[in-house]
Amino acid sequence: MIDVLAVVRPEDAVTDFLSVLDPAHGREVHLLAAERGVYLKLPAGVTLEGRLAAIAALQASSGESDKPFSPATAAAAIAREAGAIPFTVWTHHPTDARVPHGRWAIDLTAAVEAPVRHTLPVPGGPRVVLDPVDVAASPYEVATSPYERERLDATVAWVRRHLDPIAGRVIEVGAHEGALTQRLLADGFSVDATEPNELLLERLRSNVEGDVRIHPHSFEDLATTARLTGSAYLLVEVLYYDQDLSLLDRFPTDHLFVALEAGELARQVWPAAWSVEEEIELAAPRLEELSGALLRKRGSRGVLLRRR
Repeated sequence: MIDVLAVVRPEDAVTDFLSVLDPAHGREVHLLAAERGVYLKLPAGVTLEGRLAAIAALQASSGESDKPFSPATAAAAIAREAGAIPFTVWTHHPTDARVPHGRWAIDLTAAVEAPVRHTLPVPGGPRVVLDPVDVAASPYEVATSPYERERLDATVAWVRRHLDPIAGRVIEVGAHEGALTQRLLADGFSVDATEPNELLLERLRSNVEGDVRIHPHSFEDLATTARLTGSAYLLVEVLYYDQDLSLLDRFPTDHLFVALEAGELARQVWPAAWSVEEEIELAAPRLEELSGALLRKRGSRGVLLRRR
């Protein structure tokens, strides 16, 4: 049996999954660090100190040539590297207050064909293991969460202020289960909704109806082989995997609506071909009770990019 730690950053393996790294379990451990695009094998005979040293060396390396893993490429790499040996995947929890970690957990869980276990951070206490998570059941509880409803409603209103629905189709990248898609359709927009994750794609198809076309395309597909033409592209809460932003130049549109948690948005460097026309707060950070737990919602900010 192999334990696979599929985390966002190398240090997450130490801070969140130290007990899994412990060689006392007698298992080989594989570390997949999504942002760095690296896959590290730690044999069963390596001491804990040796494993921590290997992770520290990885963390200290430059990473200049790293290509980040997407959930789909991560799932493929895990299956390839594990081979015929059974494995369990350990990753973050979908409700992790660190937005990139929560998004990663949702998409990876849907992509991996193996048992997946999650940890949930508890402020001031230990990390709690929760298993399993039904990612198809919308772990953010969009239908009942006041925060999520406010965020989605504000996003549609923002798009509507700048676009007339009759101007052309909008391309929604990474539609997940269709909560935003439904609102766009109700507001009169024609939508091309894309979702590369097969499990979420199936749920998207069952959730939406109207003037919508649904595609299994990824961010990279849309910039290369499956380019869809529309009045604008919507990248709402999807740029959490260090996607190559130079690909934005290839989108056949002059308008990009991008929404992210404020900290993640601030670290983005937009290609020179795009200028920021507007930046707006869509939903303020807050604490909200979800399934009996008090969770931190980190807020959402939007930027409208116009091609120069």
